[in-house]
Amino acid sequence: MSIVCEKVPPSDLVEKSGYRGVKDFVLVNRTERPKDIKVAEMWCMEPCYMPTFYEDIAQRIEDFEVRPDDVWVVTFAKCGTTWTQEMVFQSLLAKELNLPDEIARTESMPSPRFIKSHLPAHLLPRKIWTVRPKIIYVARNTKDAAISFYHHYRNLHHYSGNFEGFMDAFLKDSILYSPFHSHIIDFWRMRNEENILFLTFEDMKRDHPSVIKKTAKFLGKSLSENQILELADYLSFAKFSKNPSVNMEGILKNFEKTIGSKRPDNDYNFVRKGVVGGFKEEMTPELIDRFNKWTESEVKKWNCDPELKQIFTISNKING
Repeated sequence: MSIVCEKVPPSDLVEKSGYRGVKDFVLVNRTERPKDIKVAEMWCMEPCYMPTFYEDIAQRIEDFEVRPDDVWVVTFAKCGTTWTQEMVFQSLLAKELNLPDEIARTESMPSPRFIKSHLPAHLLPRKIWTVRPKIIYVARNTKDAAISFYHHYRNLHHYSGNFEGFMDAFLKDSILYSPFHSHIIDFWRMRNEENILFLTFEDMKRDHPSVIKKTAKFLGKSLSENQILELADYLSFAKFSKNPSVNMEGILKNFEKTIGSKRPDNDYNFVRKGVVGGFKEEMTPELIDRFNKWTESEVKKWNCDPELKQIFTISNKING
């Protein structure tokens, strides 16, 4: 059983998903469903859209040594990863790392390690499912995630395509880490595993103190009500978006200097608006309808329950 990478043939869609320095992609998957991993029965096992250079590290990620005291934050891109990692970091005070971008440093760091990843369940290191460290998964509604990822592509990856082209690629699961829906579905199906905590971006916006309390309990940490409220205030978007340790302003400027090109939007921050339903400001009614029909199709395809459908659209209640 191994990881396979199948080259995506050139097409107009590939053109729409390419960005500065990256024009070629592969679909990454397993040759078969692992029979010795019980939760694998719940996986959609959809091929994942990645740049061709992923081939160079695919097996190394597959064989990555997972430790019992690791804490993993896993999300589809732009679903609240940075916000969640800071919440966990402040609760845990662990060493923050990123897989696969920093795999060499991650392998050599002492415990406890705090590792974040956008990889789907079936492409995470195989031992994560046998060692069973703590995993915090965060989902976000489809349309806000798409808008946030567009601005990320445009300003961090220096995407030269237009808004319509990016949205078309997103809708056809031809964007990094796609497919979108099955990424979330896998962890929704595994949400009752004792080592997995399933959260949503919308819950964090609606009642962050409750989510902080739930997360701390999951991590075996005891926070007083005052500590919870202080952390919620620290993580409020009004303050969080201006925090130089998380908004990557220095990294963005260094990147611009290295490539000799400024980001298209001078006011862009890695931590952007953090608004629930912000897609309404940028999507036309026709595009919203395309996204809604796409989600409806995926919900039927994977036989999703109504609560998960609500998460894909916009969730209004705390889960669990």
